[in-house]
Amino acid sequence: MARYYIWFVVVVAGLAGLIRVLLPRRFAELQVERFRAANALNRARLRALLFVVVGLIFGALYFLPWGHQSWIIIGTIFSLLSAAETFFQAQFPTLESLVFQSRLLGILYLGLAAASYVILRRA
Repeated sequence: MARYYIWFVVVVAGLAGLIRVLLPRRFAELQVERFRAANALNRARLRALLFVVVGLIFGALYFLPWGHQSWIIIGTIFSLLSAAETFFQAQFPTLESLVFQSRLLGILYLGLAAASYVILRRA
């Protein structure tokens, strides 16, 4: 199961990173449009809270006797990175700040995908 989850992170984080790095302005424009809907910012904040909770659950699993595995660390980082993205997009929903966030988070997602791939190849 761990190998499948790591492959999932490699693919999803890699695609998310590529889109954000290659098309940051277009991605930011789509986010601005998405936030124009009623209660969209509040829903984004709740989603960020959900991602934090999932990240904390993954983090807690690491400290169980069988939990010292790399996929748990990757899951924690992926969840917390998603939470940070969602939270900061909701806090700073202007086009220019979303373009900056897209570039920054794209680099972080690509870094997570690359690190996950390296861990996968070592296992």
